[in-house]
Amino acid sequence: MSTDRKKILSAKFRTAGSSGKKIHVMSRQGHWVVFKEGANKVMSEFSTKRTAIINGKKILNTEEADILVVHREDGSVERLQTA
Repeated sequence: MSTDRKKILSAKFRTAGSSGKKIHVMSRQGHWVVFKEGANKVMSEFSTKRTAIINGKKILNTEEADILVVHREDGSVERLQTA
């Protein structure tokens, strides 16, 4: 992903219960993004939700995070997955 495509996360998502140990997968502007809670920028961006979840699981397995939070397209939480 080129630097001009990286999206800046809103303060709402940077500070929402920020433990820094959660990885989120959610829809943003027609793409699916993966970001670490408390970060300013997304980690990666994908065209499909499935690909974003696969990437989120890889990050979860590297012990950089404890929980993967998968959101629906409307932003509500679909499911939580622990390492």
